[in-house]
Amino acid sequence: MDNNQYQQPQYQQPQYQQAQPVYQYQTPVQQQQPVDPNYAAVAKEFLTQAIISCAISTLPVGSIIAISMATKNRKALLDYLSRGGLHTDRIKLSSALSRAGRYTGIGFTIFWAVWLLYYALVMVLLFFGIATQIGR
Repeated sequence: MDNNQYQQPQYQQPQYQQAQPVYQYQTPVQQQQPVDPNYAAVAKEFLTQAIISCAISTLPVGSIIAISMATKNRKALLDYLSRGGLHTDRIKLSSALSRAGRYTGIGFTIFWAVWLLYYALVMVLLFFGIATQIGR
Protein backbone atom coordinates (compact mmCIF):
# COMPACT_ATOMS: atom_id res chain seq x y z
CA MET A 1 0.00 0.00 0.00
CA ASP A 2 2.77 2.24 -0.64
CA ASN A 3 0.91 3.63 -3.51
CA ASN A 4 -1.81 5.20 -1.50
CA GLN A 5 -1.51 8.62 -2.97
CA TYR A 6 -4.71 10.01 -4.19
CA GLN A 7 -4.62 10.88 -7.86
CA GLN A 8 -7.09 13.33 -9.24
CA PRO A 9 -8.75 12.28 -12.43
CA GLN A 10 -7.57 14.36 -15.32
CA TYR A 11 -10.19 15.61 -17.68
CA GLN A 12 -9.50 16.57 -21.19
CA GLN A 13 -11.35 19.46 -22.73
CA PRO A 14 -13.39 18.31 -25.65
CA GLN A 15 -11.97 19.52 -28.92
CA TYR A 16 -14.50 21.59 -30.81
CA GLN A 17 -14.02 22.29 -34.41
CA GLN A 18 -15.18 25.61 -35.67
CA ALA A 19 -17.94 25.30 -38.15
CA GLN A 20 -17.03 26.27 -41.65
CA PRO A 21 -18.96 29.34 -42.80
CA VAL A 22 -21.80 28.47 -45.06
CA TYR A 23 -21.49 31.65 -47.07
CA GLN A 24 -18.28 33.03 -48.40
CA TYR A 25 -18.28 36.78 -47.97
CA GLN A 26 -16.45 38.67 -50.60
CA THR A 27 -14.91 41.94 -49.70
CA PRO A 28 -15.83 44.67 -52.14
CA VAL A 29 -13.13 45.53 -54.57
CA GLN A 30 -12.03 49.05 -53.92
CA GLN A 31 -11.52 50.85 -57.12
CA GLN A 32 -8.46 53.00 -57.17
CA GLN A 33 -9.18 56.41 -58.55
CA PRO A 34 -6.57 57.59 -60.99
CA VAL A 35 -4.04 59.86 -59.43
CA ASP A 36 -4.16 63.37 -60.82
CA PRO A 37 -0.90 65.22 -60.13
CA ASN A 38 -2.61 68.57 -60.76
CA TYR A 39 -5.59 67.85 -58.52
CA ALA A 40 -4.64 70.26 -55.73
CA ALA A 41 -4.15 73.21 -58.07
CA VAL A 42 -7.24 72.42 -60.15
CA ALA A 43 -9.48 71.92 -57.12
CA LYS A 44 -8.20 75.13 -55.54
CA GLU A 45 -8.92 77.06 -58.73
CA PHE A 46 -12.45 75.65 -59.03
CA LEU A 47 -13.23 76.35 -55.38
CA THR A 48 -11.78 79.87 -55.52
CA GLN A 49 -13.82 80.77 -58.60
CA ALA A 50 -16.97 79.32 -57.04
CA ILE A 51 -16.53 81.24 -53.77
CA ILE A 52 -15.83 84.50 -55.61
CA SER A 53 -18.91 84.06 -57.81
CA CYS A 54 -21.05 83.48 -54.72
CA ALA A 55 -19.55 86.47 -52.93
CA ILE A 56 -20.14 88.97 -55.73
CA SER A 57 -23.53 87.62 -56.78
CA THR A 58 -25.40 90.03 -54.50
CA LEU A 59 -23.74 93.20 -55.77
CA PRO A 60 -25.53 95.36 -58.37
CA VAL A 61 -23.06 94.85 -61.24
CA GLY A 62 -21.39 91.86 -59.63
CA SER A 63 -24.50 89.78 -60.07
CA ILE A 64 -24.12 89.91 -63.84
CA ILE A 65 -20.42 89.08 -63.56
CA ALA A 66 -21.21 86.23 -61.14
CA ILE A 67 -23.59 84.62 -63.63
CA SER A 68 -20.88 84.50 -66.27
CA MET A 69 -18.14 83.48 -63.86
CA ALA A 70 -20.15 80.66 -62.24
CA THR A 71 -21.33 79.32 -65.60
CA LYS A 72 -17.76 79.17 -66.95
CA ASN A 73 -16.51 77.57 -63.74
CA ARG A 74 -19.20 74.90 -63.77
CA LYS A 75 -18.56 74.06 -67.45
CA ALA A 76 -14.83 73.77 -66.77
CA LEU A 77 -15.54 71.59 -63.76
CA LEU A 78 -17.81 69.25 -65.72
CA ASP A 79 -15.20 69.10 -68.49
CA TYR A 80 -12.57 68.16 -65.89
CA LEU A 81 -14.78 65.36 -64.58
CA SER A 82 -15.56 64.07 -68.08
CA ARG A 83 -11.82 63.78 -68.76
CA GLY A 84 -11.52 61.44 -65.77
CA GLY A 85 -10.72 63.93 -63.02
CA LEU A 86 -11.13 63.04 -59.38
CA HIS A 87 -14.66 63.38 -58.03
CA THR A 88 -14.01 64.40 -54.44
CA ASP A 89 -15.89 66.40 -51.84
CA ARG A 90 -13.98 69.52 -52.79
CA ILE A 91 -15.06 69.16 -56.42
CA LYS A 92 -18.67 68.53 -55.34
CA LEU A 93 -18.57 71.66 -53.17
CA SER A 94 -17.18 73.69 -56.06
CA SER A 95 -19.98 72.46 -58.29
CA ALA A 96 -22.64 73.30 -55.72
CA LEU A 97 -21.21 76.76 -55.08
CA SER A 98 -20.95 77.47 -58.80
CA ARG A 99 -24.58 76.54 -59.24
CA ALA A 100 -25.55 78.66 -56.22
CA GLY A 101 -23.54 81.62 -57.53
CA ARG A 102 -25.22 81.40 -60.90
CA TYR A 103 -28.78 81.24 -59.59
CA THR A 104 -28.14 83.84 -56.91
CA GLY A 105 -26.68 86.09 -59.59
CA ILE A 106 -29.79 85.66 -61.72
CA GLY A 107 -32.04 86.42 -58.76
CA PHE A 108 -30.13 89.51 -57.71
CA THR A 109 -29.88 90.76 -61.28
CA ILE A 110 -33.68 90.74 -61.39
CA PHE A 111 -33.83 92.35 -57.93
CA TRP A 112 -31.43 95.16 -58.85
CA ALA A 113 -33.21 95.78 -62.16
CA VAL A 114 -36.57 96.15 -60.38
CA TRP A 115 -34.95 98.34 -57.71
CA LEU A 116 -33.33 100.55 -60.33
CA LEU A 117 -36.62 100.93 -62.22
CA TYR A 118 -38.43 101.78 -58.99
CA TYR A 119 -35.76 104.32 -58.05
CA ALA A 120 -35.84 105.87 -61.54
CA LEU A 121 -39.65 106.10 -61.42
CA VAL A 122 -39.55 107.80 -58.03
CA MET A 123 -36.95 110.27 -59.28
CA VAL A 124 -38.98 111.08 -62.39
CA LEU A 125 -42.15 111.59 -60.37
CA LEU A 126 -40.26 113.71 -57.86
CA PHE A 127 -38.74 115.80 -60.64
CA PHE A 128 -42.12 116.38 -62.30
CA GLY A 129 -43.68 117.12 -58.93
CA ILE A 130 -41.10 119.77 -58.17
CA ALA A 131 -41.30 121.14 -61.74
CA THR A 132 -45.07 121.58 -61.50
CA GLN A 133 -44.81 123.30 -58.12
CA ILE A 134 -42.22 125.81 -59.41
CA GLY A 135 -44.40 126.77 -62.38
CA ARG A 136 -47.32 127.89 -60.15
